[in-house]
Amino acid sequence: MTLNFAEFTQKMRAGATPTEQDLLDIITAGPGATFALVEFAAEYRRTYFRNTVEVVNLLGASGSLPETGEPVGAVVNVGDGESAEQLAASLAKAGGDDSTGRVIVNFLVPTPEQDAPGAADLTPMQCLRVLAAARLAAPAKSLRVGEGRRVHLRSLQSLAMHVIDSMYLSDYRESEAAAVFEDLKLIQGAGLQVIGAEQRDLAADYVSYLRGEGVEDAQAYADTILGEDEPDAASGGGCGGNCACGSGGCGA
Repeated sequence: MTLNFAEFTQKMRAGATPTEQDLLDIITAGPGATFALVEFAAEYRRTYFRNTVEVVNLLGASGSLPETGEPVGAVVNVGDGESAEQLAASLAKAGGDDSTGRVIVNFLVPTPEQDAPGAADLTPMQCLRVLAAARLAAPAKSLRVGEGRRVHLRSLQSLAMHVIDSMYLSDYRESEAAAVFEDLKLIQGAGLQVIGAEQRDLAADYVSYLRGEGVEDAQAYADTILGEDEPDAASGGGCGGNCACGSGGCGA
């Protein structure tokens, strides 16, 4: 079934809860509807979470990383070979789970311990629609993007920031140290305030921390990445000028 955007938004604004069919229509919508869906989902994010974002593994004021433990919330894994119908059902179940106030969406990445048979088929646009569907399935619940954010959303991460309200910063031990500052730039570019860090200079804190961990170029990474000008959207490709997704583009 094709998503009737006007009818769906009218229903949502009247206080209705999306059905599994609604969520399926969102997940399988075409590229042309994706950005409208993200903007609509962003309305609810702004209503309930304003301009704040939770960083689960935020460096403490003392300069040490917290023990994050097992995430608490209704977990939806994407890329495990599930059908669109199964994914819509999982999102509906997570949204309706009254035992938790959080939905966690993981975009699986294949590892020796994890097959993730559907991961190779995920595109940034699809992942963006999944996050929009998750937000609309549970507008008032915290929505955390967990595993696979950088791998699967790629340059569309900046749009995802307007839908989610909880995230992890990249772990320099699992990626390049520069990724930490790229994540801080994402938060900065979205105009968000990190909960619990309103008076801190996070870039300076992470430079000090990374230097202590032996990353001698930490300050250079911070200066290069956080000092970069935002690209001119008019000069970009599709996706509102944000389609620097790498090989294969943003997909459908």
